[in-house]
Parts: sequence; C-alpha cells; structure tokens
Amino acid sequence: MVEYKRTVLYVEDNQLNMALMHHIFKRNLPSVLLLKAETAELGLIMARGNLPDLIILDIGLPGLNGFEALEILQQDEATSHIPVLGTSAFAQATDIEKALNKGFTAYITKPFQVKSFTETVKKLLGGEL
Repeated sequence: MVEYKRTVLYVEDNQLNMALMHHIFKRNLPSVLLLKAETAELGLIMARGNLPDLIILDIGLPGLNGFEALEILQQDEATSHIPVLGTSAFAQATDIEKALNKGFTAYITKPFQVKSFTETVKKLLGGEL
C-alpha cells in the first residue's frame, strides 16, 4: 500500500487532460495523492473537505471559471492558505500576468512540458517527495 506524503486536488473538465495528469502523478509523483474534480463547484467542496497541499486549477472551466473559484478559495479561511497552480491554454504574457495578479501562486500553460510541470509541483509542495 502506498503511503502518500502530500495531497493535490486537480480541477479540470477535460477527460484527456485528467487522464494525462493521472499518468504524470503515478509515474513522476507517486508519493502524492491526486484527487480529481470535473467542475469548479465540486473542486471547492473537495478543497474544503480534504484541505489538499496544492490545488491545480484549470482557468477555462464551464460554469464557475478558475478565476471565480480562486476568489472563493482565497476568501474562505479554511482554504486561503492553499497554493493554487493555474493552468490554461492561454499563453500570452498578459494572460500569465493576469493570473498571477489575481492570486494564482504559479501558472502553467497547456500543453506543458512534463519535467517542468513536475518540478513546479514539487517546488509548490515544498521540495523533494
């Protein structure tokens, strides 16, 4: 049985991206438990219920988008301390700047390089896992 050192919540509506992330964590971050939510609304419930060490949040979600979900997380005393890594296909410098100014801890554009993504996640989780 695997003993997990950290927990990450991934909020993403695209099933292919969800499957890719599952594979990345299984292969490159096996000591990290990956929780998954397909909507921001479910992600908020899971964030409050599980208090993950990191949230990876897609910005372009249907319904409540990533910016709106981040604002709710920031205003909730229970979740305001959790770092949030924003992800999006929007890769312009202004998109990245907007996300960081809104309060995302970091921002990764899709498609991303697995090695760079893994290093960013490790850094946000406090180093080696």
